[in-house]
Amino acid sequence: MRDYPIDPELRIRAIPPRVLRCITEAIAFVREMALGRSGHVWRDVQQSFDKAWDEWSAMEAVVELELLLEAEGLLINDKPVLASSPSLEERSQTRNPVVR
Repeated sequence: MRDYPIDPELRIRAIPPRVLRCITEAIAFVREMALGRSGHVWRDVQQSFDKAWDEWSAMEAVVELELLLEAEGLLINDKPVLASSPSLEERSQTRNPVVR
């Protein structure tokens, strides 16, 4: 299987923090986690990568990995906030408009 990029990359809470940018990095990380942790979930994700034969199935394995990282609190989510909340002054003006 070819090595495909992971976009957006996966940022992992670890010491030091890790960033997975391609499928081969993800496979190596999952293998490390499957060896170092008990439980079948990491081995299940490893099997998903092992069974991947094209870009589509590789990306499905990446999604499984992302969900597992999120469930275990290991995913660093750096997505920017889209809209800021209104200030206190703006909120008070909206609630109590000045009528002239």
